Amino acid sequence: MTSLSVEPPEYYPVIEKLFAGGIKNALETLGVELVSIKAGVVAEEREIKLAFVFEMHRPETFLPGELDSIISSVLERLAEDANRKFGRLYNVRFHIVGFRTVEASSQMGTRGEEANLVINCPDDLRRTLERMGKGLMIYLKDRKVEFSTLVLTMPQDGRPKLTVTLLLPEERPTYEKERLAEELEYKAASYLRTLNADYISVKARVIDPGDKTVGMIMSRLDEIEKEAKDIAERDDIRDIMSALGKNAPES
Repeated sequence: MTSLSVEPPEYYPVIEKLFAGGIKNALETLGVELVSIKAGVVAEEREIKLAFVFEMHRPETFLPGELDSIISSVLERLAEDANRKFGRLYNVRFHIVGFRTVEASSQMGTRGEEANLVINCPDDLRRTLERMGKGLMIYLKDRKVEFSTLVLTMPQDGRPKLTVTLLLPEERPTYEKERLAEELEYKAASYLRTLNADYISVKARVIDPGDKTVGMIMSRLDEIEKEAKDIAERDDIRDIMSALGKNAPES
């Protein structure tokens, strides 16, 4: 849950409605967990100047300066929307004067933070799916859904079909799992649209220890990944692939 504080406090409803939700949704789509927002407001005649401090868990998938550039663009777009929808009505103009990001403390350990994210997809889509997967984990954490593993799978042949599999640690009623799967499909599709990957279709499923066959497969994920890596590193496999004109897998 993202906390919001505004100074002076009488501007809280305005910041909450026009800015807080938009920036949270945008960052969540990118796999950024926004812990808190602090906003400072200065009103001068018909201009409302805004400054923000965002406390967050910053993923390692971003290049230096990349996330700040994205936040700046999102804030400017939100200000434009606020001026168009709200500013004209009240004859005021919103202006972003600056923002700062700080790394949130990692002292609080939650089930969502301990959960695994497993991605199996073509290399050119891995970064997009990593961001989307982290966004889904943040969404599940906010919903207080306890889960052990989230798996995102796409065919290596490039077919635009994404399967989202969520593994729960305890058995749940079928109707709950079906409802959660529908929510995951909707949220994943929304994230893909934001990431300009809406050509990818999404199918979600939620499983628990009661799903015996699938559960056995999921429990062996780490073992399967290690076996695949060991095979890829074998010299005889590399020689065979080279003779067939194939690129040897990277170890």
